[in-house]
Amino acid sequence: MSHTYAQNVIHVVFSTKGRCKSVSAEFQPKVWAYAAGICKKQGIFVHAIGGMEDHAHFLIQVPPVMALAKAVGTSKSNSSRWANEEGHKIAWQQG
Repeated sequence: MSHTYAQNVIHVVFSTKGRCKSVSAEFQPKVWAYAAGICKKQGIFVHAIGGMEDHAHFLIQVPPVMALAKAVGTSKSNSSRWANEEGHKIAWQQG
């Protein structure tokens, strides 16, 4: 019997809208932890998530049946929505 094995480990980098420094150093741990939770809920294995005030780095393992655009888009939209609800104005750059 043949088996198929796929391991899609991807380093994703995206910036804040206009490269504004809108993710404060104090708020970063909460944003990265929330983003990791979003990924895990989608079935994405998180190797590492971090970043700076104006951009984020995700090292994630995306399931073979999930489009990368869906994985990143869901993480970006949900994390920015949550941050805004917490009183931190964060918008990610499109694309």
